[in-house]
Amino acid sequence: MEELVGFISANNNRKKLLSLLSAKKAMDIERIVKTMHIFPPSVDKIIEELIEKELVEKEGDNYRLTELGETVERIIHNL
Repeated sequence: MEELVGFISANNNRKKLLSLLSAKKAMDIERIVKTMHIFPPSVDKIIEELIEKELVEKEGDNYRLTELGETVERIIHNL
């Protein structure tokens, strides 16, 4: 768990995306790009990393936090 917290905390955009998905529950890529104000390739890369770490999952066209993602987001939020 510490490794995942460190992985997210090391990159501000990862942290923002985790927080955003925690607040909104599920979002499509276009909405994430518009909300975060970063380039689509950057969002794609971050989402790919978060899926690989099993923190985010794709549901239709939307992305949402997994249970593990929710746990990690809570830990980071409380730091």
